[in-house]
Amino acid sequence: MRNNLKILKRQYKMKKILKTIILLTSLLIISSIDIYAQSKPESEEPINRKKIHLYFGTFLYSKVTANFLYGVTNNLYLGVSFRPGEKAENNEFLGSINSRGFEFYDYKKSNFNNFFNLKSQYFFLGNFYTSLDLGMRTGFEEKITKYTIAQVNSLEILPFTKTTFVSDRYSMLLGIGYRKEFFEHFLLGSEIQYGILSGAKVNKHYNFNPTAYNGLPNDIILDQLLNDSNDYKTRRLMIISIYAGIAF
Repeated sequence: MRNNLKILKRQYKMKKILKTIILLTSLLIISSIDIYAQSKPESEEPINRKKIHLYFGTFLYSKVTANFLYGVTNNLYLGVSFRPGEKAENNEFLGSINSRGFEFYDYKKSNFNNFFNLKSQYFFLGNFYTSLDLGMRTGFEEKITKYTIAQVNSLEILPFTKTTFVSDRYSMLLGIGYRKEFFEHFLLGSEIQYGILSGAKVNKHYNFNPTAYNGLPNDIILDQLLNDSNDYKTRRLMIISIYAGIAF
């Protein structure tokens, strides 16, 4: 009960922090737009931007995202972005050990969470732009094989395999940002985006010998009680990023 209360308090604090960040960022953008509009001379010529923008950005503890954009017009840019996911894993380790025997695990997980994105940005006021991103995060396959090696009257090996398939997930993000070219070829910018990440399909398969286990293994019963499918439901996303790059 106390742990649940602590978790709820942390979630409440995080929501307050995120709301504060959104409010401050929104006020900063609005005030910047207002200052820009008031200070811009009527005779000022439109900004001539480079056709190609290549920049790298990050969000909190995430890996660096590479972005490539091409200017279809002076104000409309289309492109792609990519962020590498987590490396594949392959481990072997011992489980519980007692007088009757021991457990041995073989764990494998494919590379996952690679992020691909189609980007569109439109500069509507000076260096301020709106954005629409359509992305995909790759799923994975996870395979855990447990060998229960028991020694009572004779040596007996009871294999049990659990394979989990998690499908790809898709995202849509709307945002507003600011990007400027410095010294002709250097880029600096920031962006705030909000959107959704679709849920993933989770399929689990079990492989074991019912006769040897005399029914369902405890691993399956425990797995049903501790269902982790909720981790892959549709959820909202908010991304605030800072980036730098080159223009040519």
